[in-house]
Amino acid sequence: HAATGQKYTRKQVRSIIREVWPDDLEETALFVAQRESNFVHRVVGGKNNCCLGLFQVYWWVQKTWLSTIGIEQPSQLLEPQANAEAALALYRRNGNSWRPWWTSSWRP
Repeated sequence: HAATGQKYTRKQVRSIIREVWPDDLEETALFVAQRESNFVHRVVGGKNNCCLGLFQVYWWVQKTWLSTIGIEQPSQLLEPQANAEAALALYRRNGNSWRPWWTSSWRP
């Protein structure tokens, strides 16, 4: 993982997502990350700033199992590699489903 605080361009962020996600999922992962964060890896959003990074991972809901993949602090989710890995793990934990990112208008 890169040093905390490093800034990444959107192009670099897209590259990281492509590296982390399997080829057959990367286009949808890119779509989700664009919708969630516009590829801005340090974005914090949602109610009470609950959701972090590229895929807007909900720290308080996911923190228990995130430690099993080495994410012990919410700030780690602001690093694009860690966030993409957490999002892929979340996708797999949900039975290979995009459900955590569903909206009223988007369900693949």
